[in-house]
Amino acid sequence: FPDKGQSYLSCNMDFGTAERTLSTLKPAALYVTSPDYLGNRVPIDRLSEICHKQGALLLVDNAHGAYLRFLKNPSHPMDLGADMCCDSAHKTLPVLTGGAYLHISPGLSPFFSENAKQALALFGSTSPSYLILQSLDAANRLMDQISYREDIQSFANDVETLRERLCTGGFSFTGDEPLKLTLCTKSYGYRGEDFAMLLRQRRIECEFADPDFVVLMLTPQIGKKGLEKLEQTLHAIPRLPPLKDLPPPFICPQQVCSLRDALLSPFEEIPAKESLNRILANATVGCPPAVPIAVCGERINESCLRAFSYYNIGCCTVLKE
Repeated sequence: FPDKGQSYLSCNMDFGTAERTLSTLKPAALYVTSPDYLGNRVPIDRLSEICHKQGALLLVDNAHGAYLRFLKNPSHPMDLGADMCCDSAHKTLPVLTGGAYLHISPGLSPFFSENAKQALALFGSTSPSYLILQSLDAANRLMDQISYREDIQSFANDVETLRERLCTGGFSFTGDEPLKLTLCTKSYGYRGEDFAMLLRQRRIECEFADPDFVVLMLTPQIGKKGLEKLEQTLHAIPRLPPLKDLPPPFICPQQVCSLRDALLSPFEEIPAKESLNRILANATVGCPPAVPIAVCGERINESCLRAFSYYNIGCCTVLKE
């Protein structure tokens, strides 16, 4: 249900289109990602009302927002009406990589909680990591402490103050996630990857960079001194004339065959620039942000080619002709 602000990494949702589509298709559930990789958040409360009005469940990938539950005004998807939600705890909480939570609304039928473990077993390992499980237990005890919640809110306030000072200093941002700073680097004269390299040379590692953005994920463990170092480092990078080139517009490719047929058919790898009108066999994504330019089974169009070039994707896998 994208609005005019759509891109490969983010889209502004048009709620009128969402309600009309749900009314027409009558799906069992709607699945959204919020926050997205750039820190933009969907108004989950409004979307929840639309979904429930149309008889659909709202499922949310909240990978980057586990901490939202502990702000002064909680804005976790489960606080805003989501029916089920997954959190990648390791992204924003002190948990080992791979640690995650699945939340199920108590208002749902017992069917979901009773069958969740069996459903997860279809994808999970029979040899779980007890180190990851212990880290989740340790994080649970930490999050139960009032002081931890106070630390989260206090640090979020510090980040917002820093954002305001940086804006005054000429930096531009996108997204409204409290503990993420997503720099729009072209307004400062740099492609995102080049700006990230300058930060790396100054011993600051970003979460993600592409031609347009640098994403910085922050936690209370960084502290005020860490924010001070970040601010000093950013101001030490000389400002250049703005870059005017824009990312390619998103034009949805045509679906030719099912995901299953595309994945199980004979394929070949070819240069991306030679793939026009071929059918994508395997998703061509970088991780992060793991957002596909085309989905398996779709016909590669001119828009895809421009995106392959813009995001430096040299090869792709297509069905054999």
